[in-house]
Amino acid sequence: MITLNKKYQDLKVTEASLIISLLYKLVTILEDTYDDAYDLFDASININDITPLGIIAKKREIKIGVNTPWDFEDVEEEIGNKKLRIVKERYARSHVSIKKIYNLIPLIPYKYDINIIKELARKTTSTGIEYLLLYDESSNLTILEGELFRVRLPFVKVIYSMHTHPLGHCGLSQPDVNSGLDLLSEGGISSSASTENCAVIMHRIGLVLEDDYIKIKSSKGEVSGNLTSIKFSKIIY
Repeated sequence: MITLNKKYQDLKVTEASLIISLLYKLVTILEDTYDDAYDLFDASININDITPLGIIAKKREIKIGVNTPWDFEDVEEEIGNKKLRIVKERYARSHVSIKKIYNLIPLIPYKYDINIIKELARKTTSTGIEYLLLYDESSNLTILEGELFRVRLPFVKVIYSMHTHPLGHCGLSQPDVNSGLDLLSEGGISSSASTENCAVIMHRIGLVLEDDYIKIKSSKGEVSGNLTSIKFSKIIY
């Protein structure tokens, strides 16, 4: 635990932070190799290579098969103490669209780190102090104590930014949406606000489209019109 500046700070590796960093590396490698003559969502992943998710968090070496209509060369990366290999293979029944992975990543903390989230949210309910949870590419979860009913997002690149709200305040404010949009536009996957029993999540599906960015930035509270590359959802737990 880090104890600088008197406020609570913690840096740890969790099941969720491991899984998120691995799946994020997978989608960003596909994004980086993507040829815009094709549809990014035509890329598919062998679901058998990443399920159950709890198993890949325990493996030292992970191989994930992908299929793309564009040229793709096998990639080998190290994430923490794990070796990740992404290899091209023929399409099979066990393949799913990359879109499924974009929709899966935002839910991972609420399955594997739910006890951490609930504990911090209970503190927010009792004290009014919000907490910030940051998942990064190095498989770390950083927890930072914020201020009374607000947090400030530091200028660091993260995959996923989450902050706590008191019980009964399950939602994203306009500043929350704007900061989340900036995160997604810079390559992050998701931003959310969590109480003890509920969360509202915004996440990107593919690359953020300019039209969606403008719609959200120009909205006053409610986002008008359908969004193609950004999704908002509410979950109860």
